Amino acid sequence: MSNKVLKPKKASLYQFTQKYSNNIDNCIEFFKFVKWPDGFSCDRCGCHKYYLVKRVGKTKTSYVLECSSCHKQHSLLSGTIFQSCKLDLYKLLLGIFLFFNKNKGISAVDLCSILDVNYKTALLLESKCRILMSLSNSDKLLNSLFYEADVFNIGAKSKNKAGRASEQKPVLGILSTDKENNYPRFIKLRLINDYTGLSLKKNIEQCCVLSHAALLNTDGEKGFNTLGAEIQVKNEKISYEEKNHRLLWLNIIIGNIKNNITGIYHGIAKREMPLFLNEQEYSGTTSRKSTSQTEISLLIQLLFT
Repeated sequence: MSNKVLKPKKASLYQFTQKYSNNIDNCIEFFKFVKWPDGFSCDRCGCHKYYLVKRVGKTKTSYVLECSSCHKQHSLLSGTIFQSCKLDLYKLLLGIFLFFNKNKGISAVDLCSILDVNYKTALLLESKCRILMSLSNSDKLLNSLFYEADVFNIGAKSKNKAGRASEQKPVLGILSTDKENNYPRFIKLRLINDYTGLSLKKNIEQCCVLSHAALLNTDGEKGFNTLGAEIQVKNEKISYEEKNHRLLWLNIIIGNIKNNITGIYHGIAKREMPLFLNEQEYSGTTSRKSTSQTEISLLIQLLFT
């Protein structure tokens, strides 16, 4: 008999709705655990006992925890970017769950249809979810012996202009792999102002752990040569028609990102581009198939720190 330990199966949408749909108590418990993982504690008097107070408004019903000693009321979402959210707890939780578990993303149009809310509300919720993703990604560095890096353009194309002369935004993509040109792991995406060696060097140093034992594969862009003193650089022109060229996996991921912009989101506003790239970083992690409820709660906890 095999001694292999099986990973617990993550909750499906059906399981999620079974647990939280029409069950406000479970929704309250979820957000209560997020804010007080060690149990409720009043920040005024330290009391651990509370009363649940229901507030019925014109557009939604909200809940607060009132300290049984000093009677201070504590909102479940106060102090976070969700504190002014107009959605009820179940719709908010469902929206977060859907956004984090759609590997290719979900558009605001689809989200507003599922949640039965207006487009602006769905768009705002997506922006806040992307902020959660950016908080999750911000402190993580790529750490590998093998990297792939390339610069690509993203956004709307300009008429009569091509390549770097267009108004598209240049993005630096850096992929870590377990082996050279194989087993992709994590990706970092950074908007850059130019293709100079100083800009490329600065961004890669901020994203990666560099060493003389590591190898960086690039496609011949001269700016990458500035990293030669910190990492081995294989910087030669690549024939992308070859089946197994040196930037194969990075090229596949870049293609998926561009397809997401046109096929799912139908375009991304310039102001949303950094957060969109954070979303692609999060969902582009090859070891992540879906996000569990526990992982979502840990992400939301970042907003309280």
